[in-house]
Amino acid sequence: MSEIEKTVGQWIINHLGLSAIIALFLLSGIFKITKIEINPIGFIIGWIGKHFTKDVRKDVLDLKTETNVKFEEIKSENAAQINELKQDLDSFETRTNMSINDMKQGTTNNCEMLKNRLDEMEKSNDMQTVRQIKAHVLDFANSCMNKRKHTKKDFDNIIDENTQYEMFVQKYGLVNDVYKEDFDFIMKIYHKCQEEGSFLSESDAGI
Repeated sequence: MSEIEKTVGQWIINHLGLSAIIALFLLSGIFKITKIEINPIGFIIGWIGKHFTKDVRKDVLDLKTETNVKFEEIKSENAAQINELKQDLDSFETRTNMSINDMKQGTTNNCEMLKNRLDEMEKSNDMQTVRQIKAHVLDFANSCMNKRKHTKKDFDNIIDENTQYEMFVQKYGLVNDVYKEDFDFIMKIYHKCQEEGSFLSESDAGI
C-alpha cells in the first residue's frame, strides 16, 4: 500500500466518519478512479481488519508467551523432581549397600567367632583325650613293671591309643616327653609276649 493511499485513507477515517466510509464504499462499486492509483477502500478494509483482529493477535501472542513460560516452569519442576528422585535413589542404594556390607561383615565376624569357639572346644576335647591316653599308658606301663600280665587285646588297645596320641602330638605340636619312654617299655613287653606266647589268656582275665 502506497503512502498516498495510507494518507488519504487515514484522512477519510478521521474527517468523514463511518457513514462517509460506507458511502465511499458504495460509490466505489459504481465509479472507478483511474487517473491516480488510489485505493482508499482497500486501506479502509485493511484498517478495519487490523482494528478488529488486533486484540485477537495480542491474545494469541500472550497465550503463546504464557504457554512457553508455563512449559519452562513444568520442565524446570520436573527436572527438579527427577533430580530429587535420583538423589533419593542414590542415597537408598548407598544405604542398602552399607547395610549389606555391614551384614556381610557381621556374618563373617560371627562365623569367625563360631569357628574359633568350635576350634577351642575341639582342642579342649582333644587335650582331654590326650590326658586320658597318657594316664592310661602310664598306668599300663606301671602295671607291666609290676609284672602284671595282660591280654593281647589289652596291648592292642594301648597301641591304638598311642596312634591317636601321636596324631594329637603332630596336630598341636605337643612335647612327647616321659610318655614315650613308658610306651617304649610297653612295646618291649609286647614283643616279648609275642615271642614267648605269654599273653594273659582272655579266660584267665575273666573275659
